[in-house]
Amino acid sequence: MIDLHCHILPIDDGAQNIEESIELVISAKKIGYNTLCCTSHYKVGIYENKRYEEKFKQLKLELKTRGIEIELIRGNELYLTPEDLEMLETGMVQTIGSSKYLLVEAIPGMTYRALTRSLLEIRRMGYFPILAHVERYPYVGIEKLKELKELGIIIQVNIRSVREKKEIYKWIRLGLVDILASDTHNIKYRNYDFFDILMEIKGEVGIKTFKRLTERTPKRIIENKKIEENDHEKKAFTNGTDGDTFVKRVFKRINFRRCTNDS
Repeated sequence: MIDLHCHILPIDDGAQNIEESIELVISAKKIGYNTLCCTSHYKVGIYENKRYEEKFKQLKLELKTRGIEIELIRGNELYLTPEDLEMLETGMVQTIGSSKYLLVEAIPGMTYRALTRSLLEIRRMGYFPILAHVERYPYVGIEKLKELKELGIIIQVNIRSVREKKEIYKWIRLGLVDILASDTHNIKYRNYDFFDILMEIKGEVGIKTFKRLTERTPKRIIENKKIEENDHEKKAFTNGTDGDTFVKRVFKRINFRRCTNDS
Protein backbone atom coordinates (compact mmCIF):
# COMPACT_ATOMS: atom_id res chain seq x y z
CA MET A 1 0.00 0.00 0.00
CA ILE A 2 0.97 3.64 -0.50
CA ASP A 3 0.19 6.35 2.05
CA LEU A 4 -0.07 9.72 0.30
CA HIS A 5 -0.78 11.71 3.47
CA CYS A 6 1.27 11.51 6.65
CA HIS A 7 3.28 13.77 8.95
CA ILE A 8 6.18 11.57 9.97
CA LEU A 9 8.96 14.14 9.49
CA PRO A 10 9.75 16.10 12.68
CA ILE A 11 9.21 19.57 11.24
CA ASP A 12 5.51 20.33 11.85
CA ASP A 13 2.83 19.13 14.30
CA GLY A 14 3.59 15.49 13.52
CA ALA A 15 6.50 13.36 14.75
CA GLN A 16 8.60 15.16 17.34
CA ASN A 17 11.96 13.56 16.54
CA ILE A 18 13.63 11.06 14.22
CA GLU A 19 13.16 8.21 16.67
CA GLU A 20 9.41 8.73 16.61
CA SER A 21 9.59 8.95 12.81
CA ILE A 22 11.31 5.58 12.67
CA GLU A 23 8.77 4.03 15.03
CA LEU A 24 5.95 5.29 12.80
CA VAL A 25 7.62 3.89 9.70
CA ILE A 26 8.03 0.48 11.34
CA SER A 27 4.37 0.40 12.36
CA ALA A 28 3.31 1.46 8.84
CA LYS A 29 5.39 -1.31 7.31
CA LYS A 30 3.87 -3.89 9.67
CA ILE A 31 0.35 -3.27 8.36
CA GLY A 32 1.36 -3.38 4.71
CA TYR A 33 2.65 0.01 3.59
CA ASN A 34 5.66 0.03 1.27
CA THR A 35 5.65 3.74 0.34
CA LEU A 36 5.04 6.83 2.49
CA CYS A 37 4.69 10.38 1.21
CA CYS A 38 5.98 12.82 3.83
CA THR A 39 3.36 15.54 3.39
CA SER A 40 4.41 18.05 6.04
CA HIS A 41 2.18 21.09 6.41
CA TYR A 42 3.02 24.21 4.44
CA LYS A 43 1.62 27.46 5.81
CA VAL A 44 3.31 30.82 5.38
CA GLY A 45 4.77 32.09 8.64
CA ILE A 46 4.27 28.80 10.48
CA TYR A 47 5.39 25.79 8.42
CA GLU A 48 7.69 26.70 5.54
CA ASN A 49 9.69 23.50 4.94
CA LYS A 50 12.52 24.67 7.15
CA ARG A 51 14.90 21.71 7.58
CA TYR A 52 12.58 19.53 5.45
CA GLU A 53 15.35 18.28 3.18
CA GLU A 54 17.70 17.75 6.11
CA LYS A 55 15.18 15.67 8.06
CA PHE A 56 14.05 13.78 4.97
CA LYS A 57 17.61 12.68 4.16
CA GLN A 58 18.35 11.94 7.82
CA LEU A 59 15.31 9.65 8.08
CA LYS A 60 16.17 7.84 4.85
CA LEU A 61 19.72 7.28 6.08
CA GLU A 62 18.58 6.00 9.47
CA LEU A 63 16.15 3.59 7.85
CA LYS A 64 18.85 2.29 5.53
CA THR A 65 21.30 1.90 8.41
CA ARG A 66 18.76 -0.12 10.39
CA GLY A 67 17.80 -2.25 7.40
CA ILE A 68 14.21 -0.97 7.24
CA GLU A 69 13.12 -1.12 3.60
CA ILE A 70 10.42 1.39 2.71
CA GLU A 71 10.19 4.11 0.08
CA LEU A 72 9.86 7.73 1.18
CA ILE A 73 8.38 10.36 -1.14
CA ARG A 74 8.55 14.14 -0.74
CA GLY A 75 5.43 16.28 -0.54
CA ASN A 76 3.48 18.93 1.36
CA GLU A 77 -0.04 19.54 2.60
CA LEU A 78 -0.72 23.11 1.51
CA TYR A 79 -3.11 25.40 3.35
CA LEU A 80 -5.46 27.15 0.95
CA THR A 81 -4.76 30.81 1.64
CA PRO A 82 -3.84 33.45 -0.97
CA GLU A 83 -0.37 33.76 0.56
CA ASP A 84 0.23 30.02 0.36
CA LEU A 85 -0.95 29.85 -3.25
CA GLU A 86 1.59 32.53 -4.08
CA MET A 87 4.32 30.33 -2.61
CA LEU A 88 3.21 27.50 -4.89
CA GLU A 89 4.11 29.69 -7.87
CA THR A 90 7.61 30.28 -6.45
CA GLY A 91 8.38 26.56 -6.30
CA MET A 92 8.78 26.56 -2.51
CA VAL A 93 5.89 24.11 -2.02
CA GLN A 94 6.54 20.43 -2.75
CA THR A 95 4.10 18.47 -4.86
CA ILE A 96 3.67 14.70 -4.48
CA GLY A 97 6.96 13.21 -5.63
CA SER A 98 7.61 16.31 -7.83
CA SER A 99 4.52 15.42 -9.88
CA LYS A 100 1.72 17.77 -10.91
CA TYR A 101 -0.40 16.45 -8.00
CA LEU A 102 -0.63 18.56 -4.85
CA LEU A 103 -2.19 17.74 -1.46
CA VAL A 104 -4.21 20.69 -0.14
CA GLU A 105 -6.26 21.49 2.96
CA ALA A 106 -9.12 23.95 3.47
CA ILE A 107 -8.46 26.47 6.22
CA PRO A 108 -10.82 26.65 9.24
CA GLY A 109 -14.00 28.57 8.46
CA MET A 110 -13.44 28.42 4.70
CA THR A 111 -16.67 28.53 2.72
CA TYR A 112 -17.40 26.12 -0.09
CA ARG A 113 -17.28 28.98 -2.58
CA ALA A 114 -13.85 30.09 -1.36
CA LEU A 115 -12.66 26.49 -1.42
CA THR A 116 -13.68 25.90 -5.03
CA ARG A 117 -12.17 29.24 -6.07
CA SER A 118 -8.80 28.25 -4.57
CA LEU A 119 -8.94 24.76 -6.09
CA LEU A 120 -9.70 26.18 -9.54
CA GLU A 121 -6.80 28.59 -9.15
CA ILE A 122 -4.50 25.63 -8.53
CA ARG A 123 -5.89 23.96 -11.65
CA ARG A 124 -5.23 27.16 -13.58
CA MET A 125 -1.60 27.02 -12.42
CA GLY A 126 -1.28 23.58 -14.00
CA TYR A 127 -1.58 21.36 -10.91
CA PHE A 128 -4.08 18.69 -9.87
CA PRO A 129 -5.28 19.36 -6.31
CA ILE A 130 -5.91 16.45 -3.95
CA LEU A 131 -8.36 17.68 -1.32
CA ALA A 132 -7.32 16.19 2.01
CA HIS A 133 -9.75 14.62 4.50
CA VAL A 134 -12.92 15.93 2.82
CA GLU A 135 -15.05 14.26 5.47
CA ARG A 136 -14.05 17.01 7.92
CA TYR A 137 -15.75 19.80 6.01
CA PRO A 138 -19.36 20.27 7.17
CA TYR A 139 -20.67 21.37 3.77
CA VAL A 140 -19.31 18.36 1.89
CA GLY A 141 -21.81 15.65 1.03
CA ILE A 142 -22.69 13.64 -2.06
CA GLU A 143 -23.80 16.60 -4.19
CA LYS A 144 -20.76 18.73 -3.33
CA LEU A 145 -18.46 15.77 -3.93
CA LYS A 146 -20.00 15.30 -7.37
CA GLU A 147 -19.38 18.98 -8.11
CA LEU A 148 -15.76 18.74 -6.96
CA LYS A 149 -15.17 15.65 -9.07
CA GLU A 150 -16.62 17.44 -12.10
CA LEU A 151 -14.11 20.23 -11.49
CA GLY A 152 -11.30 17.67 -11.64
CA ILE A 153 -10.57 17.65 -7.91
CA ILE A 154 -9.11 14.44 -6.44
CA ILE A 155 -10.80 13.34 -3.22
CA GLN A 156 -8.91 11.94 -0.22
CA VAL A 157 -10.51 10.48 2.91
CA ASN A 158 -8.77 9.55 6.16
CA ILE A 159 -8.90 5.83 6.94
CA ARG A 160 -9.92 6.21 10.59
CA SER A 161 -12.88 8.41 9.59
CA VAL A 162 -14.89 5.48 8.21
CA ARG A 163 -15.59 4.37 11.79
CA GLU A 164 -17.02 7.79 12.65
CA LYS A 165 -18.82 8.55 9.40
CA LYS A 166 -20.40 5.50 7.77
CA GLU A 167 -21.66 7.67 4.91
CA ILE A 168 -18.13 7.43 3.50
CA TYR A 169 -18.90 3.89 2.31
CA LYS A 170 -21.71 5.32 0.19
CA TRP A 171 -19.29 7.91 -1.24
CA ILE A 172 -16.89 5.12 -2.17
CA ARG A 173 -19.61 3.04 -3.80
CA LEU A 174 -20.65 6.05 -5.87
CA GLY A 175 -17.06 6.46 -7.08
CA LEU A 176 -16.63 9.79 -5.28
CA VAL A 177 -13.48 8.90 -3.31
CA ASP A 178 -10.10 8.50 -5.01
CA ILE A 179 -7.67 7.91 -2.15
CA LEU A 180 -7.67 6.50 1.37
CA ALA A 181 -4.74 7.76 3.46
CA SER A 182 -3.71 7.79 7.10
CA ASP A 183 -2.97 11.44 8.00
CA THR A 184 -0.72 9.91 10.66
CA HIS A 185 0.85 12.42 13.07
CA ASN A 186 2.27 10.65 16.11
CA ILE A 187 2.66 7.38 17.99
CA LYS A 188 0.22 8.10 20.81
CA TYR A 189 -2.97 9.17 19.06
CA ARG A 190 -2.95 9.53 15.26
CA ASN A 191 -0.81 6.52 14.43
CA TYR A 192 -0.77 3.43 12.18
CA ASP A 193 -2.70 1.24 14.58
CA PHE A 194 -5.68 0.69 12.26
CA PHE A 195 -5.15 -2.68 10.58
CA ASP A 196 -8.63 -3.74 11.74
CA ILE A 197 -10.16 -0.72 9.99
CA LEU A 198 -8.34 -1.58 6.77
CA MET A 199 -9.75 -5.10 6.91
CA GLU A 200 -13.24 -3.75 7.57
CA ILE A 201 -12.98 -1.41 4.58
CA LYS A 202 -11.75 -4.21 2.35
CA GLY A 203 -14.69 -6.36 3.42
CA GLU A 204 -17.18 -3.57 2.79
CA VAL A 205 -16.00 -2.29 -0.60
CA GLY A 206 -14.24 -5.31 -2.12
CA ILE A 207 -10.60 -5.93 -2.92
CA LYS A 208 -10.59 -4.20 -6.33
CA THR A 209 -11.87 -0.93 -4.96
CA PHE A 210 -9.67 -1.24 -1.87
CA LYS A 211 -6.58 -1.60 -4.05
CA ARG A 212 -7.62 1.33 -6.22
CA LEU A 213 -7.93 3.56 -3.14
CA THR A 214 -4.73 2.44 -1.41
CA GLU A 215 -2.43 1.30 -4.22
CA ARG A 216 -3.35 1.94 -7.86
CA THR A 217 -4.42 5.58 -7.70
CA PRO A 218 -1.62 6.63 -5.30
CA LYS A 219 0.92 4.88 -7.57
CA ARG A 220 -0.34 6.70 -10.67
CA ILE A 221 -0.15 10.00 -8.81
CA ILE A 222 3.46 9.40 -7.77
CA GLU A 223 4.25 8.48 -11.37
CA ASN A 224 2.54 11.70 -12.56
CA LYS A 225 0.01 9.75 -14.62
CA LYS A 226 -3.69 10.35 -15.13
CA ILE A 227 -5.71 8.48 -12.53
CA GLU A 228 -8.03 5.69 -13.64
CA GLU A 229 -11.72 6.20 -14.18
CA ASN A 230 -13.82 4.12 -11.78
CA ASP A 231 -17.18 4.03 -13.52
CA HIS A 232 -16.92 0.22 -13.74
CA GLU A 233 -16.86 0.06 -9.94
CA LYS A 234 -20.05 2.09 -9.63
CA LYS A 235 -21.76 -0.38 -11.96
CA ALA A 236 -20.40 -3.30 -9.97
CA PHE A 237 -21.74 -1.87 -6.71
CA THR A 238 -25.11 -1.22 -8.33
CA ASN A 239 -25.24 -4.94 -9.04
CA GLY A 240 -24.29 -5.68 -5.44
CA THR A 241 -20.54 -6.27 -5.45
CA ASP A 242 -17.07 -5.32 -6.50
CA GLY A 243 -15.88 -8.63 -7.89
CA ASP A 244 -17.89 -10.72 -5.42
CA THR A 245 -21.47 -11.89 -5.23
CA PHE A 246 -23.71 -10.23 -2.68
CA VAL A 247 -23.82 -13.43 -0.63
CA LYS A 248 -20.02 -13.67 -0.59
CA ARG A 249 -19.77 -10.14 0.71
CA VAL A 250 -22.22 -10.80 3.50
CA PHE A 251 -20.27 -13.90 4.58
CA LYS A 252 -17.00 -11.95 4.46
CA ARG A 253 -18.44 -9.37 6.85
CA ILE A 254 -19.75 -12.07 9.19
CA ASN A 255 -16.42 -13.91 9.19
CA PHE A 256 -14.46 -10.70 9.75
CA ARG A 257 -16.60 -9.71 12.71
CA ARG A 258 -16.41 -13.24 14.12
CA CYS A 259 -12.60 -13.16 13.88
CA THR A 260 -12.35 -9.76 15.57
CA ASN A 261 -14.67 -10.90 18.37
CA ASP A 262 -12.57 -14.04 18.96
CA SER A 263 -9.28 -12.12 19.12
